[in-house]
Amino acid sequence: MTTGANTVGDVFSAGAEEFHRWSGALWDPVGAVTAEVAAPAAGESVLDACCGAGASALPAARAVGAAGRVDAVDLAAGLLSIGERRAREEGLDNLRFHCHDVTSWPVTGDGYDLVQCALGVFFFPDMDRDAAALTRKVRPGGRFVVTVWEKGALDGWQSALREAVLTERDLPRPPQREQLARIDTADTLAAWLHDLGGSVPRVVRRRFDTPLSPDTAWVLATGSGTRGMLSGLSPAAVERVRAEFTTRIVAAGVTDLDVRILTGTARFTG
Repeated sequence: MTTGANTVGDVFSAGAEEFHRWSGALWDPVGAVTAEVAAPAAGESVLDACCGAGASALPAARAVGAAGRVDAVDLAAGLLSIGERRAREEGLDNLRFHCHDVTSWPVTGDGYDLVQCALGVFFFPDMDRDAAALTRKVRPGGRFVVTVWEKGALDGWQSALREAVLTERDLPRPPQREQLARIDTADTLAAWLHDLGGSVPRVVRRRFDTPLSPDTAWVLATGSGTRGMLSGLSPAAVERVRAEFTTRIVAAGVTDLDVRILTGTARFTG
């Protein structure tokens, strides 16, 4: 899987329904933590970058209320459709979903009170350059908040999947993993926010386990960025990967997804 914008959007759109099946157990809790640390206030304007199906945009919209607004931006049209449906069901008229490259999303006035990005910055083609573009959308004195996987997160599930795919094809280390490795500890994430120009960066660590079965493990594999590992394989090869993955998950005794996240926040003076 490459980090080209269209490729990432296509991968997540193709697995949108599988992605959403994990919303309640994974994506929504991560989004809730992001919004909790970001602390959007009533009446504020929020840009939710790489919004997916709305995991962090929905709680932000609830928090800012009718006097505030949330622009949720992503390239995965399939996920945006789910997010729009969820917003309608809650009557969140202050939340708008947009299919757009968030780094070139136009900003009016002084910018947003808050720009937040949950599990997205490491998918950017150039994490430093593109995250810096996001910080320029923050009004002077506003906040930039980023959630990333902590080092060691998802290891049992991810290792089994990678080893299973390797039985069918070679897998170079993807660029997003290289980028994530630069910011997957509290110290390195804080330093990165400081280097972007943020003041007094703060990092909150959260960890929880969520039950995992061979079936739900495969749903996650096909409903997240790892779906790109299967791109180009024949249906028969994909089924062989699934069988090998299941064997490895069971043999390793992986019955929970090890979720570890870091949420960093900093203020930007513009």
